[in-house]
Amino acid sequence: MKKYHYLLIIGAIIAVACSCFNFETIKPSGKYLKQDRSIGQFNSVSVSSGFELILTQSPSTKLTIETYENIHKVIVTEIVDGTLKIHPKDNIMITGRADVKIYLSCNDLKSISSSGGGKVNVENGWKGDDLKIRTSGGGRIYGTVALNTLEMEMSGGSESRLSGTVEKITVSSSGGSSHEHFGLIAQECTAQMSGGASAEFNVVKKLSVTASGGTRVRYKGNPVVNKSVSGGSSVSAE
Repeated sequence: MKKYHYLLIIGAIIAVACSCFNFETIKPSGKYLKQDRSIGQFNSVSVSSGFELILTQSPSTKLTIETYENIHKVIVTEIVDGTLKIHPKDNIMITGRADVKIYLSCNDLKSISSSGGGKVNVENGWKGDDLKIRTSGGGRIYGTVALNTLEMEMSGGSESRLSGTVEKITVSSSGGSSHEHFGLIAQECTAQMSGGASAEFNVVKKLSVTASGGTRVRYKGNPVVNKSVSGGSSVSAE
């Protein structure tokens, strides 16, 4: 009887939550096609909800979205405080495989953000001075870069796989996130890892690591290593 009452309470909570948020579901249908969108000036980009961003560095700016006909109308592209945000309309839940691909060409970015399973592919390399990358909730980023400084914040099972060169990289990672960076040659690297995160770094001069909560860090190169390790974590040469 207690179990029955418990289930009733849980069911009531779910029903109230759904009615309050008033989610509308939409299933992909119609033709799979591309549509160009006009955009203003921005210096950062953010994607979410499983959308895939294909990023290309170019002197000219262009935004194209590829998905099913009925999904186009529920995708929002807006600029908020200099950030181009790409996401579904509020209270819209896309069911099934929408295969939303966002093709963005631009010349320079200060930051790239990916959340909720969003994926970022940097095509043909990205060159610049400073770049921030933030991923959460299973967000992923892949590609090749040539940068002065790279700052990364990752959480919630996010993943990065980067190659290229960087003078200095700073990493903050938690919640089972992973960094596959053996192909990214850094002169200096500072990493703060926790909560089961893992990382692979390729460092030339200096590596500083704070690792806790069962994290694992492996590195290539012959850098001077400063490390603070606790909670079953490890820092080791490859």
